[in-house]
Amino acid sequence: MPAVSWQEIENTIRTADAQKRHQTLRAVADLFLSSAPSLDDERVNLFDDVFEVILDEADRSDIAEVSKRMAPIENAPLRLIKRLANDAEISIAGPVLSQSPRLSDDDLCEIASTKGDSHMLAIAGRKQLSAPVTDILINRGNIDVARKVTTNMSAELSAAGTKQLLNHSESDEVLSAGICARTDIPTETLTTAVKQASARAEEKLRRMAAAQRLVVSLKQEGQLNENKLAEFAANRQYEELIAALALLSHLKFGFVENLTQKGRLGGLVLLCKATGLAWSSVDTVLALIASRNTLDEGEVRGAHRDFVNVSRATAERIVRFWCVRQSAGATI
Repeated sequence: MPAVSWQEIENTIRTADAQKRHQTLRAVADLFLSSAPSLDDERVNLFDDVFEVILDEADRSDIAEVSKRMAPIENAPLRLIKRLANDAEISIAGPVLSQSPRLSDDDLCEIASTKGDSHMLAIAGRKQLSAPVTDILINRGNIDVARKVTTNMSAELSAAGTKQLLNHSESDEVLSAGICARTDIPTETLTTAVKQASARAEEKLRRMAAAQRLVVSLKQEGQLNENKLAEFAANRQYEELIAALALLSHLKFGFVENLTQKGRLGGLVLLCKATGLAWSSVDTVLALIASRNTLDEGEVRGAHRDFVNVSRATAERIVRFWCVRQSAGATI
């Protein structure tokens, strides 16, 4: 097939219905895809110039469709792919993040370092992920991202990344099973990790029991109040803080602790609101949680918005629902 010419591209644009912008984008995409195997770099760059212009006026749904079609193409226009990969909407970014061979490790590292969990989740499923990329995904992503990296057997893990996954797996059975299924983690590493995890779990149970005894005693003495919770947070008394929130809300320690994980701050804010804490105290609580779970500023700002926008009555209803579900033995 002869290489497509600028005249053909121009004719395609001119004959597309100008009143239906999606037709122009689709027509150019069709022309590129039908010609892709025979296009040299110069012609691909030509298409890149055209896409750069027509994407500005295209509907978002049509751009998402182009992303799906371009994602697996070996010589897809590079600027187009990078633009799609960096889009804020995952429906547009997702296909190229999960498939496009045009994205380099540097591209993936930059996106993984700056975008949210949905973008990282798309990257986590790619074939042949390098260790620098997986390190960022494991450090920044939520538990779903960690799980997907772990079950992606073509993803390379560094020693640091493996250690981080092993730490996460202590409180996540799905992740633990995924790690055990990997053949690239030495048996002796897993054995050592299991022993260390067991020791840490025992120590955590000891601290948790002591914290629960303390907060029960404080409540009986009428001293378990907002000032005491803020004091726990300021003094980095994590177990005492979680035990206090759990006791005041009639929820289990483990459930409250899960709300402190990355991506679940909305639930923690609801719990604090229902408990009657002022934002100044919640901010102190979040500072402690952020220091433990690598929360970014955007999450904390979002938590503040949630706290301001939700009423205490609504928060109390939601927490009561959690308690009912918990009493019924359902997964919350």
